[in-house]
Amino acid sequence: MADDSRPIRLSAAIIVLRPSTIEGIGCFTLQPIAAGEVVGNLWDDEDVRFVPAASVPPDMLALHKRYCVESPDGFWCPLDFKRMSVGWYLNHSDRPNLVSRDGGQSYVALRDIPAEAELTIDYRKLDDAVDNLA
Repeated sequence: MADDSRPIRLSAAIIVLRPSTIEGIGCFTLQPIAAGEVVGNLWDDEDVRFVPAASVPPDMLALHKRYCVESPDGFWCPLDFKRMSVGWYLNHSDRPNLVSRDGGQSYVALRDIPAEAELTIDYRKLDDAVDNLA
């Protein structure tokens, strides 16, 4: 079990968007990130909104299921699908190199990540009650 009393090491990595071999566009680091470093600034705090499931128009349901984080009562979505924070482009991996410890505000490197690598998370950890891989 990790010792959470250690000081937090913030990564100075610059994150860019590039074509991904996993899916569409992904987040890539320009600098190495050491195991245990915290990667922040992937989200604009004002770029997330909750949309109750009952208010999603039927013609928009597929979009919400594909690009939002589903929860039992609705979806966590970008405020504007035309101006999304970098964090929305994190792709899924069964063996991710990042994990959130604070509900998605920041991510911790699970192992050393080399420069130019794609940053990934496990979508199954986004909501305990919903399979966000479906």
